[in-house]
Amino acid sequence: MSETRQISITLPADLIDSIKAAVADGEARSVSSYIADRLKPGMIMDALFAEWDADRGAPPDEVRDWAESELDRAFGDQARSTRATA
Repeated sequence: MSETRQISITLPADLIDSIKAAVADGEARSVSSYIADRLKPGMIMDALFAEWDADRGAPPDEVRDWAESELDRAFGDQARSTRATA
């Protein structure tokens, strides 16, 4: 088991409400575990991209800009879809 430490963060009220609801529904053991579980995949992806950049060099700015805009679009579509079904 890894070491844990306590920190304080500030989040929008609606996000906190959603996290607490997920905990109440049994989706996570605690607010802390919910947040940690959601952060871990992003940290893994960051490490993979850093390794890729170290091995092959960073992609050109126009490719990075395109990828970021596509991710923004996809996440926007996902957020709109989630709101529509809620």
